Amino acid sequence: MNNIIEKAKKLHFVGIGGIGMSSIAQYMISCGYVITGSDLSENSAVKRLKELGARVNIGHSVSNIEDDTDAIIVSSAITNDNVEVTYAKRKNIPIIKRYQLLAYIVNSKNSIAIAGSHGKTTTTSLCASLFKNTEIDPTAIIGGHLRNINNNVMIGKSDYFIIEADESDGGFLLLNPNIGVVTNIDNDHLGFYGSFENECIAFEDFIKSSKIKILNIDDSIIKSIKNNRKESIFYSLTNKKADIYGYNIRTENSKSIFDVKTNKRVMKDIELGVIGMHNVSNSLAVIAIADLFDIDEDVIRKTFSEFQGVFRRFTLLGQYNGMDVYDDYAHHPTEVKATIKTAKLLSDKVYALFQPHRFSRTAYLMNDFSKSFKNVERVFVLDVYSASEKPIEGIDSEILSEKINSVSSNAVYIRSVESLKKFLDQIDDKGVIVALGAGSISSIAQELVNDKR
Repeated sequence: MNNIIEKAKKLHFVGIGGIGMSSIAQYMISCGYVITGSDLSENSAVKRLKELGARVNIGHSVSNIEDDTDAIIVSSAITNDNVEVTYAKRKNIPIIKRYQLLAYIVNSKNSIAIAGSHGKTTTTSLCASLFKNTEIDPTAIIGGHLRNINNNVMIGKSDYFIIEADESDGGFLLLNPNIGVVTNIDNDHLGFYGSFENECIAFEDFIKSSKIKILNIDDSIIKSIKNNRKESIFYSLTNKKADIYGYNIRTENSKSIFDVKTNKRVMKDIELGVIGMHNVSNSLAVIAIADLFDIDEDVIRKTFSEFQGVFRRFTLLGQYNGMDVYDDYAHHPTEVKATIKTAKLLSDKVYALFQPHRFSRTAYLMNDFSKSFKNVERVFVLDVYSASEKPIEGIDSEILSEKINSVSSNAVYIRSVESLKKFLDQIDDKGVIVALGAGSISSIAQELVNDKR
């Protein structure tokens, strides 16, 4: 595969508008490759790629693949029966997985790979922001749009690479980073791994492949993994003996403020531009990296204070019916509970809009989801976003609503946006609205905000 990429001049990305695909496509353009691609719809990533010179077609067709294409790049979301994939097979055009291309790019570099079931996008973004304020000038490939730069990639001139290491399809196991971060390990992507045990083994293998490991020992699974202590840096919000220990945490003016003690220094009253205990925890991993590179405290303070987070990570969209509306990517029970906990820092009254993502995930985690909404006034459950999966008998949002009600009696199954608006219009006890999910929930939340009532 390496030989194919080295000799290639033109690459075609199937599903180029995806968050992971578009960032790599942008980087390959910067390296001088001719990039073509296709996607089902035009989004901001597609528009940006076109501005950079990529030729992108909307809709999948064999005519999208030009005769002199050297290789086809596909993500795990692209099925084997895709018309462009089957055409490439018939024409013997090499097909390369997105994670294979990413591994090719970064394994010859000074790489920092940030993995974890939750928080890796925010941690990667904060790390990229920190390095951007130094003279290191790295490249960063991120699984979300960093609000400070309004992009999911940052292209630098040095050989330092900061990447989000995605575990969803096992691709992170191809990486051999100089520094590997693991924020936590949870039972997601069981459809791929088959069991949580297999997923834990994959994370353990990733840790072993990292030369220096930065690990969150507040996570019970990470804490149980045996590794070489000499190569590991542990961070924690609860263990004072950790190498990086965060404490005295509070929320003021929509910022997190905390103290931190490391093996090199003590820093008081660090301001972080996003709120939530999970975000403070993520920031400790970045402080561990800052210590490794001897980055000045002033740079850390400036970066953390100015950090605006990532789009769709507790992003304020506007108001509906006198209530602030936040949009969040949370689609796993652990993420849902963390986001609700963050919202409670702003108001005692939290109203959740939840769109389950994938029938398979809903099936695996139905019981956990049913216990995730105890601390909200009301949760409005929208239909499952299928992400091209086929429905599973006995798994739908109406059944999930019933299960939530058996625990906390606060769920309403919603069949339409208009029905949702009617319920929200009846709320007199104002609070905050939080839209949760990885599907189309963001556009629904935006529709609420655009209503201006």
